[in-house]
Amino acid sequence: MPDYNLSSIGAVSASAELARLRASREPDQDSYNAAWLHGYADALANVADALEPQQELMDAIIGYMGEQHDSAELYGILHDTLEMSDQEIRSLGFDLPQCKEPLQAHQGTKSAKRKGIYHER
Repeated sequence: MPDYNLSSIGAVSASAELARLRASREPDQDSYNAAWLHGYADALANVADALEPQQELMDAIIGYMGEQHDSAELYGILHDTLEMSDQEIRSLGFDLPQCKEPLQAHQGTKSAKRKGIYHER
């Protein structure tokens, strides 16, 4: 059985699709395995749907923070006050010069869509 990545909304959605694909490939669609995989895929899709409004709110908050603060202030808030690592800051989509490592592209459509919209002032 493959590992299902549940680290983000996009990963949960991709795992739901993987479970659906595996379920459809079961030779006996009336089997316990097929039923379990279909149920698992439905549950994963429901979780991703339920988390979507929270993700939209977080995106709006992150976007607002990027618009209201220059890079030094923003880095201070995220790194010093919230104790986020440079990697965590980059994963939000911020490309701040204070981060020690270069920004890398995200996997998945949601992350890639968010990437690059938050820039330093």
